[in-house]
Amino acid sequence: MKATVGADEVRSVMAAFGRQQAAFADETASFFMDVHLTMAQFRALVMIRRFGRQSGRELAGRLRVTPGSLVPLVDRLEEQGYLRRVPDLQDRRTTWLELTPKAERLFERLWGMGAARIGRAIGKLIPKDRAVLVRILNQVAEHIEAQTSPSARPSASA
Repeated sequence: MKATVGADEVRSVMAAFGRQQAAFADETASFFMDVHLTMAQFRALVMIRRFGRQSGRELAGRLRVTPGSLVPLVDRLEEQGYLRRVPDLQDRRTTWLELTPKAERLFERLWGMGAARIGRAIGKLIPKDRAVLVRILNQVAEHIEAQTSPSARPSASA
């Protein structure tokens, strides 16, 4: 059964979501200024974290950029210690892009930054409401993931 959602309902949900995101805006801006990453660099790291190691061509496809334009971005991430290039032992033409422990610490820091605040906020909800919140957020994520374009999904070779 497919439910129809009106524009007002969508606006209401997006306003609530935006309000929640705005609550973290100052911390998020400070975080990015501290780590000296551009949004494009961070997006590349996010894609590698989400889908695992991948070739430059795969990453370029997911980011919707040309492989050639990805090279300076990857060079910079490698210089900063967030990314490493790993030659494929079976196919010398392929080089894998992988996150380094420094990149993993970056994501842990970002996750931890909001975790305490979220924990305090949801701690004010009754247990039943917390369970409903988790269920609904997971359902929304599943529906969004089902709509993801094929270029953003993991490839068979990854």
